[in-house]
Amino acid sequence: MALSFEQTTSKSFSLLFLIPFFLILSHGSITEAAVGCERPAVGDKMIIGVPGRPFSDKFVKVESTNNSDNQKPSGFCIRVFDEVRSMLNIFDKPIHYVEYNGSYDDLVDCVASKNFDAVVGDVTIIADRWDRVDFTVPFIESGLSMVVPVKQTPKAWMFLMPFTVEMWGATGVILMYTMFIVWFLEHRSNPEEFGGKWKDQLGNVLWFTFSSLFFAHREKIWSNYTRVVIVVWLFVVLILTQSYTANLSSMLTIGRLQPTVKDVEWLRKTNAIVGCDGNTFVRKYLVDVRKFDPNNIVDITSPHDSLGDYLKVFESGNISAAFLETPYAKVFVNRHCKQYTVTQLSYRFGGFGFVFPKGSHVATNVSKAILKLSENGTLKELEEDLFASSPECSNSQTTRNDDSLSLESFLGLYLLSGATSTICFLLFIIHLLKNYRRHRVAQEPHIGPSD
Repeated sequence: MALSFEQTTSKSFSLLFLIPFFLILSHGSITEAAVGCERPAVGDKMIIGVPGRPFSDKFVKVESTNNSDNQKPSGFCIRVFDEVRSMLNIFDKPIHYVEYNGSYDDLVDCVASKNFDAVVGDVTIIADRWDRVDFTVPFIESGLSMVVPVKQTPKAWMFLMPFTVEMWGATGVILMYTMFIVWFLEHRSNPEEFGGKWKDQLGNVLWFTFSSLFFAHREKIWSNYTRVVIVVWLFVVLILTQSYTANLSSMLTIGRLQPTVKDVEWLRKTNAIVGCDGNTFVRKYLVDVRKFDPNNIVDITSPHDSLGDYLKVFESGNISAAFLETPYAKVFVNRHCKQYTVTQLSYRFGGFGFVFPKGSHVATNVSKAILKLSENGTLKELEEDLFASSPECSNSQTTRNDDSLSLESFLGLYLLSGATSTICFLLFIIHLLKNYRRHRVAQEPHIGPSD
């Protein structure tokens, strides 16, 4: 359908009306840049790009107001940069911040093409970017972390949690072995307590062994070998009961949360769906290094606050875990500690740094200022404010594999008990053989020649 003259005139007038609005730039203001960056015409000012789509506004936050002259980004990265500026006198030009809504790689390219003089934000230092621009030393460490949902530890089976499965199995084995040794050493010389029919012998030795766990055994012991075995066994029982009681008390006193995902390998082998920021290098790492199926990776990218998007995807059940850089993961879990926990992986990145053009002397001076901030404790204070946990999260802990006592902690104790029982068993066998030979020798003179 053809447009009328009035419609065409109206649209043209609207476009002409909007052009001056986007061209109004003033000192300290923020310009919103599209994906293709161009140097804004703001005169002799230092153009600094800031991410328009950060993971959280705790790192970089740009507030829109009616008065663009008073606009200024805020957040952890901006606070660090302000501290650097207060220490240096090299920023002689007024600063004009440009909010960039493209990817982080494109934002770095804006500095490489010298459309921007610098980038201040949560930009990770990686080798590919290092070839194009100069980074300062990192002002915060970074690595890859896995965020997974958590669930409350089942109360009904809490009494099994102090020991691992291997620990319970080893305890049962050493218990049965001790029971067999006690029965073997006592059933011939002590028929009153351990004699009788087979079912009576089994019941008595079971009762004796299990009652010794509570130091409630009443049966009399005749063999010295058995006494040695029981003394060592009671020492083992004492250590086990004290350790079990202490660990169980700790678990019952402090609320525990259990991760729903075991580890990264479990996610990969079960073809579980995971999430990450599709505009970062994390996806490439998961596919190339961790060997995840690209079809099992959900790209989570938000034009505003990615933290809220990750929460929505988790709550919808579309992903089992999310892979985030460590600073992002800490911020996410500190805000939602009751529902999620974070696991640090072994892969480390270069950290967050400020970006300057290749060969810029400013990067060296800024790096030196960042080191001074780290040495005088200012950087640490800013990090503590960034990663501050909410009050309700201070009493929440996540149950990990090392919370349950493992077999490694008691292996020496079990070896001591098993070795003592075995030695006493062998000494008893040797004693029986000697008595048998002595008895045979004593009977030989009574055998006549006619026999």
